[in-house]
Amino acid sequence: MLVDTDVIIRFLTRDDKVKADRFERFLNEGCEIILTDVTFAEVYWTLCSFYKFSKDTMLAVLESLANKDSILCSREILLSTIKILHNQNVSFIDAYTAARAMDAGDKRILSYDKDFDKIAGVERVEP
Repeated sequence: MLVDTDVIIRFLTRDDKVKADRFERFLNEGCEIILTDVTFAEVYWTLCSFYKFSKDTMLAVLESLANKDSILCSREILLSTIKILHNQNVSFIDAYTAARAMDAGDKRILSYDKDFDKIAGVERVEP
């Protein structure tokens, strides 16, 4: 079953212990949860902007989440995104786009955004 951002936020921040514990039981019972890439990005943005998680804390939490066996997600792309974010000061979307380009095999990205020039493994191409 798909999971919404608010459930993940409650779980990670523990700001509602009852809801966080219920979701944790869900995971521990082996229920498979589908975490979409869009939800993952929204969790990142919310933890960063509203909850003011430090970058290192946020990335560690997201890496742990992406590695949970009971969570079905684009694991390799999301872990690659996290790795890029660890190494470069770029936005989540730029890191994700670069990770997708590398995963697709065509490492070129059509963009005017020079932040892509910071990311090893991709080539920015202007139209």
